[in-house]
Amino acid sequence: MMIARAHPDGSLELISTGYSNSRGLRKGMVIDLEEAAASIRKAADEAEYKSDISVDWVTVGAAGDHFQSFNSHGAIKIEGDQQEVTLEEMAQVIQAAQSVPIPPEREIIHVLPQEFFLDDNGGIQNPVGLYGSRLDVNIHVVTCQSALNQNLVNAVNRAQMRVKRVVLEQLASAEAVLTMDERELGTVVLDIGGGTSDIAIFANNAVQFTTTLPVGGAHFTRDLAIGLQTPIEEAERIKKESGTVLTERISEVDKVVVPGIGTRATRSVPHNMVCGILRDRAAELLELVKDQIWAALKNDRIIAGVVVTGGGSLLDGILELTEEIIGLPVRHGLPLGVEGLTNELSHPVYATAIGLALFGAEEAGYRNKNHKNTNSSPWLFNRILSWAS
Repeated sequence: MMIARAHPDGSLELISTGYSNSRGLRKGMVIDLEEAAASIRKAADEAEYKSDISVDWVTVGAAGDHFQSFNSHGAIKIEGDQQEVTLEEMAQVIQAAQSVPIPPEREIIHVLPQEFFLDDNGGIQNPVGLYGSRLDVNIHVVTCQSALNQNLVNAVNRAQMRVKRVVLEQLASAEAVLTMDERELGTVVLDIGGGTSDIAIFANNAVQFTTTLPVGGAHFTRDLAIGLQTPIEEAERIKKESGTVLTERISEVDKVVVPGIGTRATRSVPHNMVCGILRDRAAELLELVKDQIWAALKNDRIIAGVVVTGGGSLLDGILELTEEIIGLPVRHGLPLGVEGLTNELSHPVYATAIGLALFGAEEAGYRNKNHKNTNSSPWLFNRILSWAS
């Protein structure tokens, strides 16, 4: 959890953080309301205590394979003698584009314009004030299961806070780690979290594609626990201390000490056995990611490559393996352009939370997409806490 403050120039300053084990959640879904609320409240208490700021409302990050997305198109005629596009007409064409049948159990959480067209001339980011007789738009729409989204909101409410906005986690991560050039030229954001791996593709300064795979770092750990017959917490420790997906780096004679389950004795296993388990799972995940990327791109090109972030990106060798399997240049996604980023916070684990803070500032009207202030008030945004589920 993170509390941040927006300044008059539109910059964002991190004020404090709070930490708690993520309980009551699995693969982005609330599975125990009381445990989830207690986990959120514990993190909020720590952040409030360190900053002496009381949290009223939050921007919440959400993920899970119940999120679905699609691209859509809409068009309207420009009315009036002048045929000048107004804000109202821009809103109307976006509304027309999103007026597609949505199952009653689902709700829209994001409507993201990609490109406007005036009389079939495309590449327009903002059509207001331009002249033409017909206005078209392409948009990206993200939906989720209403009940699962409400469970998340209820958990935050039960933790004595209100939800201002729910943001898809890979969009929040992208907000924190991508440069403007990467958004323009084409980039894949791969956020490897605990229970899911979240993908977003940007090009022409717009979101072109999003999806979530129900595989994350916790599955790497579970595979180790099963393969090595060791407790989950020991498998996590071994993964962090000895794990790599680059098995060629491992000597055939190296050993790893593995505690047994229950009263079973500790034993030594070959280091390359540990790393082979991790590589198999990583390769499986990255092949799934590759399939999603190429299916989404069709004949389009990704010039800037892949940005890998999230806690799972810390596994040794994952960047090199991503480049090998996907066949695009890869870099690590670290948060950019935020004040107060200590060495501890300038870390891919915090990319989503920092991106949520940026979205929260924008929602409050204190920051626009060009990172310029849109409000002349003095210091702002000191009561917003962002939580990545």
